[in-house]
Amino acid sequence: MRWFISRLAFPTRRESLLGSKCHLFSLPRQSRRNHIADGSAGTAKPALFGCKCASKGYYNEHFMNRQSNGHVYPFPSSGIAGSRSIHSSVNQKTEYMDIEIISKEEIKPASPTPPELRTFRFSILDQLTRDSYTNILFFFSPRKQQGTYLDDVISQRSRCLKESLSKTLVPFYPLAGKIKDNLHIECNDDGVYYVETQTNIGLLDFLRKPENEFVNQLCPFHPDSTELLSKSYPIMVQVNIFYCGGIAICLSASHKIFDGLSVSTFMQSWAATARESTVQINPSFISSSLFPSILDMYQDSPPVVSKPQKNEPKYATSRFVFDSSALAALKSKAATSTSSAKPSSAKAVMGLLWKSAIAAWKVRSVLFIPVNLRTKVSPPLSPHSLGNIVWLARAKCCDNPKLELELLVNKISNSIGTMNADFVESINGENGIQKLMGALKDFHEVFYDPNSMAECIYISSIRKTGFYEADFGWGKPIWTCIARGNRDLHGLGNIAHLIETKSGDGIEALVTMKEEYMATLEKNQELLHYASLNPNPLDSS
Repeated sequence: MRWFISRLAFPTRRESLLGSKCHLFSLPRQSRRNHIADGSAGTAKPALFGCKCASKGYYNEHFMNRQSNGHVYPFPSSGIAGSRSIHSSVNQKTEYMDIEIISKEEIKPASPTPPELRTFRFSILDQLTRDSYTNILFFFSPRKQQGTYLDDVISQRSRCLKESLSKTLVPFYPLAGKIKDNLHIECNDDGVYYVETQTNIGLLDFLRKPENEFVNQLCPFHPDSTELLSKSYPIMVQVNIFYCGGIAICLSASHKIFDGLSVSTFMQSWAATARESTVQINPSFISSSLFPSILDMYQDSPPVVSKPQKNEPKYATSRFVFDSSALAALKSKAATSTSSAKPSSAKAVMGLLWKSAIAAWKVRSVLFIPVNLRTKVSPPLSPHSLGNIVWLARAKCCDNPKLELELLVNKISNSIGTMNADFVESINGENGIQKLMGALKDFHEVFYDPNSMAECIYISSIRKTGFYEADFGWGKPIWTCIARGNRDLHGLGNIAHLIETKSGDGIEALVTMKEEYMATLEKNQELLHYASLNPNPLDSS
């Protein structure tokens, strides 16, 4: 006999059976083999609607869920636990999502790394990058397979993901090692931290309103967890299996070796291996030879760019989605009167977000934009070159909230334009290190000077990187997103990521700001004229 907690979770599916109260009862586990896979991304055809919670027994210091007198107390998850539980009030109904951990293991490479490759050195660009994890999620709908038991489908896909990951780690051998310091990765084949979970809701139920805290529970560790500061895995993976058989794969990637394009390279290679494609994607590790590391640079404590805070502020995250028609109108508005060429969609959205943020801040501001340097090198590097092959362009602005959009977009274009072949050559030359360190000093002055009275925002475009091309054999993702916490553990402050919508012709901007600024941003009429606020991801695809 095993204990199950049944609670009101997305009540449209359950309240007819369970009513509106939370019950605690003992029932034998109902096999998923009672569910026939019908291709639906919503609810399956269950024999029992009761939730599964805390039934695997992974109790540790993080397990904070308490059961007493038939009540359930939701808890904030700071790390891996036997079960995680959160709730949110939507349309005056309380919704719950339980996640049950099925397994935790380390996936090792299919073949050992040769002795001569046991040490992987960072480039200087890697060394100058903050030590943090970025959580990117890929959501896959269950494929229609008439007459196939859901349990069999899930088992087959789970086995396929693990076996293909093991094979993919052979050419991506540094990812199976451990980050030892700010100089190198020890490629010891310890393996990738890998978690598999099941949830008590269907994928369509989840995507109907994917609140940030719901998304955070699908990560190996909560983005706000201070435990992440001590982790040394280059990547961690959590595979979340929804009630209907849909899957969400979370790749938690260390920024010491990954930029956005590197994440896409790895995911596409893993997916190609899983579907047994004849076209394999292999990485290039040329970055550390082009931009050699410095032996004594921050060897024990990599730099974290942050402003000292006496009282740590709270941050909020929202999604602003621009469809193709809105982008066309925005680009026309952002075009300068002296040029017939319109700015790119990404630059137009960056300009509007920056303009809206300035209106909320009412102070001077600095915009940082990471620029891909792979195409600036002569000859250009492969897009599958792994590492942080980016540098930050910077644009400044006064506190005038009435600034014209075209002026801000022009500032963005000019700053990105400085990241050219001459710049790459200059950081590769004799004085390259001095140039990089000088730029880093300027960045620090912006963040650390208590008298600067300037707000900073970091906007990164990871559009057209191929995130929606990661097909593991059961279709391409129906949504991809980035998980974001409510704390600024790594000193980034205000941050936004731009990613394409599934259709490829829209942009989804995930924006994180201090709560008081976000409240103003969400009411900015000019921004809302072009963007939808927190829509259902499938409605905007």
